[in-house]
Amino acid sequence: MALNVDRPCGTFDRNYYQAMEIFRTPLRKFLMVAFIVVMYVFAFILDDYLLSILIVFCAFSVGMTGLQIITGYAGQISLGHAAFMGVGMYTVAIFQEHLGFNFWMALPLAGLIPMLIGMLFGIPAVRIKGLYLAFASLAAHFVIVYTINNWRSVTNGTDGMYLHRPAPLLGIDFLIDQYYYILVLTVTIVMIYFAKNLTRTKLGRAFVAVRDNDIAAEVMGINIAHTKVLAFGIGCFYAGIAGAIGGGYYEYVNVEWFTLTDSIWYLGFLVVGGLGSIFGAIAGAVVWKTLDELSTLMTPLAEALLGGMAFYASAAFSLVIYSLIVIVVLVLEPRGINHRWQIIKRSYRLHPFPY
Repeated sequence: MALNVDRPCGTFDRNYYQAMEIFRTPLRKFLMVAFIVVMYVFAFILDDYLLSILIVFCAFSVGMTGLQIITGYAGQISLGHAAFMGVGMYTVAIFQEHLGFNFWMALPLAGLIPMLIGMLFGIPAVRIKGLYLAFASLAAHFVIVYTINNWRSVTNGTDGMYLHRPAPLLGIDFLIDQYYYILVLTVTIVMIYFAKNLTRTKLGRAFVAVRDNDIAAEVMGINIAHTKVLAFGIGCFYAGIAGAIGGGYYEYVNVEWFTLTDSIWYLGFLVVGGLGSIFGAIAGAVVWKTLDELSTLMTPLAEALLGGMAFYASAAFSLVIYSLIVIVVLVLEPRGINHRWQIIKRSYRLHPFPY
């Protein structure tokens, strides 16, 4: 167990349970509880537009956390993550339309089916790595998209499918955006909590060992094949759940919603947030979707300046900004937002001392 040298002065481990706590001091626990309470209060004070942004933040944070497990912790490159989110969306839609399942019954399947498919496509990771593994995951994306486009009797092809939000529970109508936001936020908190604890378990340490040096990990007794395939499975489970809660908000899914470009930006903004940390995954997702929303808000200004060319200018503007953000972070802070946040916290704890 690694020693945490960033704890405030006077905070010591007196037993195993204290050593394994995520939040060691009363102040940290209070701030986290306060943050969660504020996030729930937002449901009753923000309008539908701002709630829609928060729902997108939550869904993409879950999806980015899944990619963090695959790439940031286990070191396996995946270029098909957006496609697995799409599998989660379509799983809910298919089970609702063809088998009469409600959202509550289809939600676990939206994670399990992408998990099984992800483990299948993760098998090549046992023998290949690096660029070759990236090409294998790229093939997964195209296989999934081709299957959805051509299996029209089940997926309705390129026409897309409709989803239905959860049925009322305890008198709560999830067709109302504020209550659906509460549901999505609750799912997000639970998923991130389990991901944070997973990374601190024996399996999480095995992921990191395989990432750092798989030969040394195998010498220490870690089953490399099992670990790599399981990393893909867990990461794709998170992607499927993210797709299900995101698609449930829009109540519709189309194959054009998860492109190869999205998978590439997933990796790019995972680097922006910081590889190897759950906070980095959340930060990357929030930065990405914030920039996406800002580019949309710039469209009226572009229309005033460019007229009919506004649509193309808006699309180009977002791509240019995404690219610049990734380049700037790689040059100035290659370990991402999470590393800068750790430096800020360390400076706060050690203030006024410079060392």
